[in-house]
Amino acid sequence: MDEQSRITELEAARLSVISMSKDATDEKEWVSSFQVAEVYYTVKGYAYRKRPYGVDGDLMLALQTLFVQAGCPEDNQIAVPPRQLCLMSRLSDSSRDYVRMREGLLRLASVRWEMSARWIEQGRMQQRTNASGLISDLWLDDHVGLEDQIGVRVSEDASIIVVLTKTLADSIRQGMYQILNGELLRRLKTSNARSLYCALAAHRTKEEHLLGELSVNLQEWVRALGLNENPKYALRSLNVAHERLIEAGYLSHVTDEGRGDKRTLTYHFHRAAQPEHVQALTSKGVGAAVAASLSADHPERVYPALRTVEEKLGSGWKPRSVPAAIVDAVRNPGKWGYAAQEIVPAPSPRKARKKAAPQEEAPLDPRDTVRSLLRVRLGRPASAAALRALDSATPEQLSVLKTALTHHPSNMALVESVLGESC
Repeated sequence: MDEQSRITELEAARLSVISMSKDATDEKEWVSSFQVAEVYYTVKGYAYRKRPYGVDGDLMLALQTLFVQAGCPEDNQIAVPPRQLCLMSRLSDSSRDYVRMREGLLRLASVRWEMSARWIEQGRMQQRTNASGLISDLWLDDHVGLEDQIGVRVSEDASIIVVLTKTLADSIRQGMYQILNGELLRRLKTSNARSLYCALAAHRTKEEHLLGELSVNLQEWVRALGLNENPKYALRSLNVAHERLIEAGYLSHVTDEGRGDKRTLTYHFHRAAQPEHVQALTSKGVGAAVAASLSADHPERVYPALRTVEEKLGSGWKPRSVPAAIVDAVRNPGKWGYAAQEIVPAPSPRKARKKAAPQEEAPLDPRDTVRSLLRVRLGRPASAAALRALDSATPEQLSVLKTALTHHPSNMALVESVLGESC
């Protein structure tokens, strides 16, 4: 196991330090234990202003992006106009959202955690413990006015100054935080879907590989994500997020099996990394897990981005961090002025023929999508009769079923008209 893989690389996302819940909690301390991908985690969180949640995750992603755009300054400090941070975090330019932004930043600055991870390596149990945080220092100018306000809001006339912790800043310099697909994040319209995506993206990485599927115990997963432990409410949030990630093409489907404390969710991912991309990126210092994600998200950009950065370096350009520059180049082709390739070249013609097939994504079987949505909506396996009806459904009926199941609330009467009343 890589020395950094369980410490700096998206640790906050792996541990869901920022709760997936869209509602504030009263937690100033919390403990969660869970297993994901053969690693056992125990997390103890502390937050003077209560646990970060909801839009706080968007604020943190915006700060990380701004840090990269500022060139990863050596003092780990950035100054940002409040309006810019507000808009980057999907908040409106309103007084109420300036209050939300101030409160969210203070929650992020107050949170700390201890994490212990255990795993088996070469037949022996290994364990590592780390204590860390996100923001080491924060300066906010508060708005002072005579009008009535709900809470204190950030002054619009003075920049917000943020100093990231050294651990987080160093991981960003290495390109580690940008394992996330910014384009996908923009398409996900709800904070709980974005939070679940962040957690899944972190946990599916295994050194230079991306797991094709990931199984989690439902009860442990709910605790890990900071959701309400009432199964009814937790599943409602998870199911909505699952649908969003399936619609966005990140997940192909989610299977839900077992009952009670043995109930398990298995996430099936839609894309995989290409080994030659990972090797090309890691040879330039990009973290293996980040390289795998870049390959999965943007296979057509990897080689053009590497060539563009090499040309700039050859002209005398000296970035603070070459790996971070490469990651940014893959993520933002317009900013770097290159055109993505339609076909990604491999080292030799023979290997190109072998690797061509994985570039084409196999179309999703609509029956799998409907089967997953139906299981989510019913909260239990569908009846044998309903599954037989689904197997024999026409393409037109499958389209009707998908529309009915993704509508809020679901049109179960229409579903029953196709699959029968004993779904």
